[in-house]
Amino acid sequence: VDNGCGDTMGRGGGTWWERGRLGDTEVISHRNHLRKGNFHTKLHLEHLEKKLKLLGLDGDRGEKEKLCSWHKRMFLSNGPREDGGPTGTPIKESVQEDREQIGSDLENLKKQKEELLEQKVSGERRCQDFLMRMEAERQKIVSGFRQLRRFLKEQEVVLLAQLGELDRTVLRRHEEEEAKVEGDVGLLSILICEMEEKLKQPTRGFLQVGFLHVGFVSRWEKGRTQKTMENFADVEQRLCAISQQNEILEKTLGRFRVFVTLDPSTATAGLILSRDRRGVRWTDIGHDVSPCPQRFDVSCCVLGCRGFTSGRHFWDVEVTRGGTWALGVARDSVSRKGWLAFSPDYGIWAVGCCRNHFRAYTSPPSPLPTSGNPNRIRVVLDYGGGQVAFYLADPKNPIFAFQNASFCGERVFPFFWV
Repeated sequence: VDNGCGDTMGRGGGTWWERGRLGDTEVISHRNHLRKGNFHTKLHLEHLEKKLKLLGLDGDRGEKEKLCSWHKRMFLSNGPREDGGPTGTPIKESVQEDREQIGSDLENLKKQKEELLEQKVSGERRCQDFLMRMEAERQKIVSGFRQLRRFLKEQEVVLLAQLGELDRTVLRRHEEEEAKVEGDVGLLSILICEMEEKLKQPTRGFLQVGFLHVGFVSRWEKGRTQKTMENFADVEQRLCAISQQNEILEKTLGRFRVFVTLDPSTATAGLILSRDRRGVRWTDIGHDVSPCPQRFDVSCCVLGCRGFTSGRHFWDVEVTRGGTWALGVARDSVSRKGWLAFSPDYGIWAVGCCRNHFRAYTSPPSPLPTSGNPNRIRVVLDYGGGQVAFYLADPKNPIFAFQNASFCGERVFPFFWV
């Protein structure tokens, strides 16, 4: 039943609230509501209880254990005691149980807090360890490349010095050889004159002198040939050694070769890329392209997919003889709108061919002397050194080099115009 104060009592539990059973304060606080007419059967609670049982939501023993002491007493009460008071756990015992439960929960919470703090400290320590290791690796990379650059510079100086010494040796020996040749020519001239005179002598004198001169000429030619070969034998060996070192250097540089793949999102509508995106050609038949802020809208240009912010890289480009083209590198911030001005001032370092005139796109353009139209260009980018160099077919034939290029810390991409 409901007594009107919000508490529910069993149908036979009217005598639960007698004085002294639950404490004076509790009895007095409820007695004020125990008036005639205040009681009515709480049928909706019985109906709700049945529904909960049907749904399996009436709770089990484990759920009751989670309640506080007062509600736990209500759950444990099965009816009135023989003396008329409520059944269940006394208050003092319930309070003690609550204290023990709270104490146990408090210890668990403290342990969880300590574990979290340990995890935090461990995470910070692990993070610092990774940062220290990465910094150590960074220092190794910087130190290693510094030593590599110093070693390469020293090797360059050594090889160039060896070639210089070899040049001087060849020139000196060539001069010595020329002097000897001139001396030999003089001796031969005298010998020829003598032999011509002997030819005019009678047969008896001619045979005697002619035999002596033939032996002399044979020995002289043999000795001269052997001496000439001995003079340049060591030069040949030294030149072969330098050539082998150059082959090793070229193989090492081959590891830095870049295979350029073109970025279709930057290509103008008039350009058609090959299936492998390694080639491009121009067509006067435009095709639909998706709008993209990276795309050149007017100039027939396209960039490579991969950009560079450090290091030394090179790639080879094959071009059509007699065509119109330009190639080089461009900053990421190069303008994509309108006609482009090919110049370092606008973030483009390039050489090209237009109307059979080969030129470097400086300000103003610089004509470049070439033997015919080139069909293979090597582009060498030294980002750290601020240099963009161009070669014909191989590094032995330099064309032009942009020095002190200002990349402004931006990413630089391979650049093509057709």
